[in-house]
Amino acid sequence: MKGFKLNANGDVVVGTTDIEMVEDNELKKQKILTVLGTNKGEWPLNKNEGIAFSQMLGKGVTEDMARTQVQSGIKQVDAAIYIDRLAFSIDNQNRAAKVDFTVKDNSGETIEIEQKWD
Repeated sequence: MKGFKLNANGDVVVGTTDIEMVEDNELKKQKILTVLGTNKGEWPLNKNEGIAFSQMLGKGVTEDMARTQVQSGIKQVDAAIYIDRLAFSIDNQNRAAKVDFTVKDNSGETIEIEQKWD
């Protein structure tokens, strides 16, 4: 399956003559980042898409809470993907969070992902 390539702002990337495309693991990564960057309930066409940002940026957020939200977002993209490694850091003073993680699918392919919320 192929999809339009998106830049860091979520805009479609246009090459010199055509819209750039992504596929396979790059498409999965892009979809995961899109879901993780969507606050659950914010998109009017699908109120269930996204994760609860309050569980990533609120007071008393734990790594377990973050892992649960990231796993929820991943499952929205592909139920066969699972978290292999996760490192979560939170900056309470600036109300920001960052998660670096690796996911794998049933074939054993690895995708490295970093997502920030602020």
